[in-house]
Amino acid sequence: MRRAVLVAASVCLLGFVAVYAEDEPKDSEPSVWMKQKLSYSQRILNGLATEDYQLIEENATAMKGLSRIEGFVRGKTEGYRTHLKSFEFATNELIRNAGQKNLDGATLAFTQMTISCVNCHKEIRNN
Repeated sequence: MRRAVLVAASVCLLGFVAVYAEDEPKDSEPSVWMKQKLSYSQRILNGLATEDYQLIEENATAMKGLSRIEGFVRGKTEGYRTHLKSFEFATNELIRNAGQKNLDGATLAFTQMTISCVNCHKEIRNN
């Protein structure tokens, strides 16, 4: 129940951010999206290092919600949508493995998620 409330509150907050945040950063400053995704990623890595499966699952779920909102706003290009699918798959695997308390599987999924992030950012920079 607590997790459901946390996720719902995060999605509502992120929806608010999506409406009022600028889509592109100014002066090479990270976007609102990127700042929040980096925060979630750091917490996931902390969870992996300390074997805190709840921390991993909560932050991966919140990141998944954020990526859906961002995808709705930015998903106009085919390349972005392709990378988003890869990201979603890796994030779902991260959540699944955290739920099963499978540290190796969660670590692999986090690595795959990170690769999808890097590839997507290359795509965005090239367009």
